[in-house]
Amino acid sequence: MIRLLFWIVIFSFCSSLAQAQGQIRGTLIDGETRAPLPFATVFLANTTLGAVTDTEGTFNITNIPIGEYEIIVSFMGYYPLQQQVVVEEGKILRVELVMTPQVIDLKESLVEDIRDKSWYANLKIFEEYFLGTSMNAKRSKILNPKILIMDDQQKPGHLIVSAREPILIENPNLGYQIRFVLQSFECNPKERRWSYYGYPYFEELEVPARRMNRVAKNRDRAYFGSLTHFLQAVYQDKLEDEGFEVYLVNRLKREDQLYEEVPSEVAVSAREMVLRNEEGNAYFHYRKPIFVKYNNESEETAFSMRFNKRKSLYQTSKFILRVHRIRLEQDGRYFPASGIYTEGYMGWERVGDLMPFGYVPQGETTLQIKSPEN
Repeated sequence: MIRLLFWIVIFSFCSSLAQAQGQIRGTLIDGETRAPLPFATVFLANTTLGAVTDTEGTFNITNIPIGEYEIIVSFMGYYPLQQQVVVEEGKILRVELVMTPQVIDLKESLVEDIRDKSWYANLKIFEEYFLGTSMNAKRSKILNPKILIMDDQQKPGHLIVSAREPILIENPNLGYQIRFVLQSFECNPKERRWSYYGYPYFEELEVPARRMNRVAKNRDRAYFGSLTHFLQAVYQDKLEDEGFEVYLVNRLKREDQLYEEVPSEVAVSAREMVLRNEEGNAYFHYRKPIFVKYNNESEETAFSMRFNKRKSLYQTSKFILRVHRIRLEQDGRYFPASGIYTEGYMGWERVGDLMPFGYVPQGETTLQIKSPEN
């Protein structure tokens, strides 16, 4: 009876959200000739929402939960386009997207054709630091690796990777194909430091009926305890209900005179971290580094092996705000996207564990999640 009641509540909530949606209609054109650009994929970053332009360069994206989004377009021969938009309830947002032609560097074009042993070795490094080393990441596959440009000469000890086309990633564990528009990637394997930035678009894979339950469980495991889940819980002031604890960082001096950061006994509440204005906008503005503990899932074995530690029954991450404040949306989106830095478990999970914003888990949750209408 309790489980039945839970699903009735979720269904009722999702039905009410269907009314709080809008759509985007637009045209994609060449910035020099003003000619329409057909058969280009236009999508909203980190979602399953997108469309392909027709022969007239027009597109229509429907069933968009209200809020702020980033429209992304990557088209051969043009620089990637990113534009922030606000979708309002019951309204059609009309946009004209203008693509800038890309000048082809012949020297760089020649570099792209080089596929020596060094390139394949760098590909392995890129896959490890970009996709990750979790169970989901190890099953993921880059379908078009030859579009990657590897540069290990510009900065000694560093690998810098770029791509002129979206990286196509097949993730059978989560049932998605991801088009990832890579903006930047750099790693230092010796020091195990890395950073990457880009825009993913999620498309459903055809999953055999016999695997659907497994994929659903994998998706829930990827979602619960993630950065998106944490920010949703912060926004809705439901940290404890969702299994999170937050503590200030404490630096302890060890016997070898080095310092170690551990969770302190000072707990931090969602209300301390979030500021709301008169318009109802929510801002995460807590500047002190914090540890985020998720109690409802244990660590993956691969994580504990990676860091030579005993496997823990909970997941711990370090969270740092890199800017003065970030604006939060109810579904876990935040702006600017570069405003958060994570270490620990959240930092270990990478593209191989990404889930789209608006994902509604099958497992029990107290959160209200805006989801596109199917």
